[in-house]
Amino acid sequence: MPSQRSSGKDFVDGPLIWPGRVEVRAYQQAISEKAIRRNTLVVLPTALGKTVISALAAAHFLYNYRHMRVLVMAPTRPLVLQHREAYVNILKLKEDDAVALTGKTAAAYRKEIWNGKARIIFATPQVVKNDLESRDLSLKDFSLLIFDECHRARKEYAYTDVAKKYVEQSPWPMILGMTASPGADKKKIAEICEALFIEQIEYRSEDDPDVVPYINPVEVEWKYVDLPAEYRILGKAIRSMLNERLSRLIRANIIQRPLQYVTRRDLLEAGEELRYRLEETIEEERGPIYSAIVTQSASLTLFHALELLETQGIPTLRSFLDRVEEESEEKRSYKTIINDPGYAVLRALLDRNMGLEHPKLALLKSEVEKQLEQHPNSKILVFTQYRDTASHLVEKLREKTRLSVERFVGQASKKDDPGLSQDEQAELLMNFRDGDTNLLVATCIAEEGLDIPSVDLVIFYEPIPSEIRYIQRKGRTGRKTAGKAVILAANETFDIAYLQASRRRVERMRKITATLNQELNPLLRNGPRPELNPMTPEEIMEAERHAARTRLEPQLIKPEEEKARIFLKEVDKASRHIWARALKAGVEGVMVEDLTEEALDEGFTPSTVKAAIDRLEDEGKIGKIGWDRVAVIESMKPQRSEESPRQDAYDIVVEKVYPGKAVVLINDKWRARITAEDFEGPANLIKKDARFKARGTLYHDRGTLCFRLRKILQAS
Repeated sequence: MPSQRSSGKDFVDGPLIWPGRVEVRAYQQAISEKAIRRNTLVVLPTALGKTVISALAAAHFLYNYRHMRVLVMAPTRPLVLQHREAYVNILKLKEDDAVALTGKTAAAYRKEIWNGKARIIFATPQVVKNDLESRDLSLKDFSLLIFDECHRARKEYAYTDVAKKYVEQSPWPMILGMTASPGADKKKIAEICEALFIEQIEYRSEDDPDVVPYINPVEVEWKYVDLPAEYRILGKAIRSMLNERLSRLIRANIIQRPLQYVTRRDLLEAGEELRYRLEETIEEERGPIYSAIVTQSASLTLFHALELLETQGIPTLRSFLDRVEEESEEKRSYKTIINDPGYAVLRALLDRNMGLEHPKLALLKSEVEKQLEQHPNSKILVFTQYRDTASHLVEKLREKTRLSVERFVGQASKKDDPGLSQDEQAELLMNFRDGDTNLLVATCIAEEGLDIPSVDLVIFYEPIPSEIRYIQRKGRTGRKTAGKAVILAANETFDIAYLQASRRRVERMRKITATLNQELNPLLRNGPRPELNPMTPEEIMEAERHAARTRLEPQLIKPEEEKARIFLKEVDKASRHIWARALKAGVEGVMVEDLTEEALDEGFTPSTVKAAIDRLEDEGKIGKIGWDRVAVIESMKPQRSEESPRQDAYDIVVEKVYPGKAVVLINDKWRARITAEDFEGPANLIKKDARFKARGTLYHDRGTLCFRLRKILQAS
């Protein structure tokens, strides 16, 4: 794309790109140019502008294929809304051109949007999958699909189904996937590429020459602490209970490794093996396997308890053990732990040392104080794995009266621990951006995608073995200015193992993504590339005028949920009007064209009328008579009388035959569908122009009149 210059900077120029909005970055332009030619996986560290790259690619398709649309997907509602805001800021889009659809958007309104004129739609993948399955959506006319946070495109995640449907329905599918890290396992990365039909990977690291000029340096420091003697004693108590169970598994040859080298992974693999053995063993011989599974499960619980002690502290461990005790009647593995004599010793030690904080807490406070002394207006983000730890840290950090501290967690609620709704999350982030809150203690919910700009300091309360999460946590800082990340670790604990694992996996991920390109194959598409059909200058000018008005009067822009409510209210009114008209028409029915004209005269829009008719059909209240008339379903059914007590007999003419179904004309009045499941008769009767008399039942399925045949009475 050409560029323009303003205030000493070069900006990207294009028919649909607002002047002065996107600073020229060579790597962004290079990647977007490749992404418009082949299905592309973009791997780019957080804060290097994946959204800009996707918007530039979208601009190409929106401009050059004015008859087609673009779909942008993100895993959560806040991310979907965030993308819409970002695209509208970059591209010349009318308000009605860019629509966001989430689980909060009513299905009827979503159907209206899918069948409407919006040019770029932002949605969660589950919504897209649901609407594909209900056939409210076809992806045939979409020129580009964008999958944000696409490392999720594995196994049963909705992204995989959506991509498959797109490739089936579109003659020339174009896909762009974006992630900060696809993982460090070649098999998993290949699975993502296969699921999204990727043809090329565009990978950049912070060390690439075309990226370095745009990177704000992020200083990463590792801070270490030693556990106090009391923690070591508690650790030995847990380890003693754990070793007893591991020894049992070793003696039973379920784990084949010396006791001191058994890892959590060994236990997980042992669990898989035991469950496999269970399936392959007859019931009478399963007793020892059940016992081993209980031992393996209890060992995992004790491993977790030891990790919580070493990496989080006594309060978090205490909360976990409280839950173990509460659930011990339901879980045999928990019951074996609390009945262990060593457990009473452990609880006594815990009670005695409840006031002894983990040394990382003091180090955390020190790092926060140091940051605020140097930069009083800093925004600080503290990450921790566990909600219990997050709650405890907030409580302790609030003791610093100069700090405004909030906990930032996911939506799921647990016992005595309510989650945050998406609206509550959005409010917390807004307060954080505006400076009303200057420190957030967050779980993994804040690692991915959310717009948290200008974080000056990120603190990992513990290292994490996941390279994806390491990159995402670190990427929360250094976005606009130099940033800093501090990782806290306790010596000779799980922390050190996780720290080393995350370093190794980051390096491995870089090597894999750099070489996997050689193994990717081009996608064999079903048809020709769409012909260019660029927007006219008049259309672009209209988009500019409309966008300018909405910017000057933002109060006129209604949120998508409010638009949906208004639309559904109108559909309710139109449904009542059309239902009354159909009742009045009776068995003869009424033409759809007449219904529409009458409803328009009453002030309803064509789209509202169509949605109302669809709703009445879906509810089974009206059905089609022929191709252009509808009637009340009850009026279609012959009424019994004393003279003809069995008038559920119908004259059938087969009009068309398809695989697994046929279209028939019933009593020379109503067209209906017969499926293979609904036909109980000789197969040779279902052929074009065949005539027969049959007894059966009319019913309605998603707006289509159907016939369930029970008995053939007479064949012609």
